[in-house]
This record gives sequence, structure tokens and C-alpha cells, in this order.
Amino acid sequence: MCRFVTATLPADADHAALAAIAQRHGRRLLPISNPSIDRQIGPGLRHYLTTPGHCDCDVPIGRRLRERAKDTDEAVQRLRRKGWSEAKIERALAQQQDKRAQRMVESAAPWLAFIRDMLTQTKNAHMGLLMHHYSGALDADIVLSARESLPLPMLSEELLEGLREDVLYEFRR
Repeated sequence: MCRFVTATLPADADHAALAAIAQRHGRRLLPISNPSIDRQIGPGLRHYLTTPGHCDCDVPIGRRLRERAKDTDEAVQRLRRKGWSEAKIERALAQQQDKRAQRMVESAAPWLAFIRDMLTQTKNAHMGLLMHHYSGALDADIVLSARESLPLPMLSEELLEGLREDVLYEFRR
């Protein structure tokens, strides 16, 4: 019951060079076989697990969509019960938002560098990222909800934070 970020790369890509880049960035490239993904991405691409540890539940990719609006509502109600003024509540929420934004930028930076290096330090022209919350094995049936091609200059912290689950995002040089 964990979230994993997997990658797709051209089948003819230099796996050793790409794996070395991934390792420098604290990730890995472990070929995995998921028949449902393999059918959807086609024979020209290979599917890789990028997770260096147990899972990717805490990575910044897609984080913005996972934040719940009711968290703010709950915090406001809790602070009002404590007797805080509206001005004090607003300041506290603004400070929390600033801290959250800073953490997200800091934690997204390694992903930005990883993706850029995968596309600029080799002959590799494209790389896909797929985020999925698995409730079982990594070879469980997955249906892609979309496939989006994005030029590398569009890559940003905001883009990574807003990635949706079960969408294959293909970054291209």
C-alpha cells in the first residue's frame, strides 16, 4: 500500500550510463516487468523502478494534489477553539504555507536535477515518469489515464508538484 515513481526509457538507451546518473541523484534504475504497463508503453520503451528505499510516499512529485483543503479548515477551527484572533490565525497559516512551500522547493530540486541530467548527460532524448499508488504487487494491473509529452524547458518545481497519478509524463529534450 505505497506510492512508487517509476520511469520509462528507450529500450536501446545506455542503461549503465543512466543507472550511474540515477545513483548520483540518490535514485536507482531497476528494470521491472508490469505486463499492463508494458502493453501500454509499447516495445520501444522499458519500465524501471526508481525507488532507492522502501517506497516513494514522501517524494514531492504530485504532492500538491495530495494536500487536502480540509486540513486548513481543521487548523482554523482548532485555533479558534484555542481562542486565537483571526489576524493571528491568518499569520500562522501564512507562515505554515511559507514553510511548506520552502520544503517542497528544496525537496523537488533533486528530482529536477535528476530528470535534467538523464536527458542532457547522455544521448537519451526522452524519459517518462509514472506515479502510482500500489495496493499490492508492482506487477498489478494499471490503466494509464493519460500520456503527456512535455519539453524539458517546461520542467519546474510547480510542474512536478502537480503531476497526477497514473499519467505517464514523457519529458523530451
